[in-house]
Amino acid sequence: MITITVIDRTGKAHELEAPTDMNMSIMEVCKAYDLPVKATCGGMAMCSTCHIYIESDQDLPAMRQAEEDMLDQAFLWRTTAV
Repeated sequence: MITITVIDRTGKAHELEAPTDMNMSIMEVCKAYDLPVKATCGGMAMCSTCHIYIESDQDLPAMRQAEEDMLDQAFLWRTTAV
């Protein structure tokens, strides 16, 4: 299990425990805790309604063109680090 801190749009922090052996996305973990996630396409990476911002000390891969194209349609998307 890992612990993820999710800060919602109101600024409230939620500590969520997620299994590392079930290949769950962050969206699926949030929905399992009944957090209000739209996920209009059901997590198929087709609508960007469940996009998130990640703060981490870990190196993450660079954004691919397909991700940037999808996020161009997202509400409140920023290209700068949070």
